[in-house]
Amino acid sequence: MQQWINNQKVRIWVPPTVGFLVYGCWALYINSSHGWMSAGKAAFTQGSYSFVVTLVLAVSVEWLFTRWLTVPLCSLWVFLVALTLLSFTSTGLHILAGTPNVLWTILPGLSISAVYTLIYVVALNKL
Repeated sequence: MQQWINNQKVRIWVPPTVGFLVYGCWALYINSSHGWMSAGKAAFTQGSYSFVVTLVLAVSVEWLFTRWLTVPLCSLWVFLVALTLLSFTSTGLHILAGTPNVLWTILPGLSISAVYTLIYVVALNKL
């Protein structure tokens, strides 16, 4: 397992690809009763969104970490800035879309992203 963590390209591209497949399959399954066309569209939309968000998060964490390596509490700052960026982006998109309950809509994904970001930053510290 340690070998793939040492490869930056793998670290950046594998999690978004897995996210695309997992969330895309979930959307396909949960929307399958509405016909394959609707389910496929939902799967591609959710999978793509997950891919982009995870990729941007990984690239942001890598970039911030390398730039702030000498800053005291670097890991904490990287975690907070990356999560804040994600929070504002998700909130803004849902406000623009007119989502009625923004907080409860983004909370599950934000929670998973927080855990992912924490693990990512801890792994970068061990390299």
